[in-house]
Amino acid sequence: MFGVVQEEKEEPKVRRTSHFHFSRLPFRFQKILPWLGLVILIILLVGYYLYKNYYSNYNYIKVDTDQYLVYTQSSSYNRQNMRNEIPFINIDSPDARRVNQAIEEYAESFLENQDNLFVYDSQVNGEVLSVLIKMKDYSDGYSFPESEFHTYNFDLTTQTLMDDDEVLSLFQVTKDDVSSIIQKQFEEYYQKEVEEGYLIAEECNYQCFLNWRGVSDYMDDVHYYVRDGSLIAYRGFSIYSVFSEEEFFDDESYEFKISN
Repeated sequence: MFGVVQEEKEEPKVRRTSHFHFSRLPFRFQKILPWLGLVILIILLVGYYLYKNYYSNYNYIKVDTDQYLVYTQSSSYNRQNMRNEIPFINIDSPDARRVNQAIEEYAESFLENQDNLFVYDSQVNGEVLSVLIKMKDYSDGYSFPESEFHTYNFDLTTQTLMDDDEVLSLFQVTKDDVSSIIQKQFEEYYQKEVEEGYLIAEECNYQCFLNWRGVSDYMDDVHYYVRDGSLIAYRGFSIYSVFSEEEFFDDESYEFKISN
């Protein structure tokens, strides 16, 4: 090959290794090993059973282990044949008992008007259980109801109710951040209404728009819900006005996405 003489390679020496054999163990260890393996297998099976049937379903904190963490305790139908659903937070703790009593008492009073609607959603994200109460109030007599919201967030590791500051800290946001996001979304609503002809800017400016919404403070009646790993603020406001603005808004209009 191009005048280069290759050197002969030496055959590699094969290194013989000794192999461990079970029969070389002392007899007493040979007797123990199968039992040790059986014990380890039993421990793993018990651990898997406990995780699947006890810890992963949070059965160890439930009042009723046959139910979900949040389930419908009672239901009824309003005059529009829409189903009311009253939730029960299935956690055996003082905070959960207080919340369940508050929900039951409020729902009973709210549903005295048989036109009203009371429903809920719930989700577990990490170790946070979020419960969202959604209410449609027809007591003013309008065909478009007032929407009201309330939320409850539980720390599942302690089974305690979280306050707003604790929820916000999970997403590293402040109330000032929330206020700015809500303000920006209301400003966008106003601009879209002007663009789509619901409002004429010369007749109703942004402050006029807020007045019809009943908004004097962006942070009034704000409630936090954790959904799909994101923080959502719910804020009720009036959708009715002489400009027929109720046709512009839908149920998602009350949602303000605070963080991804």
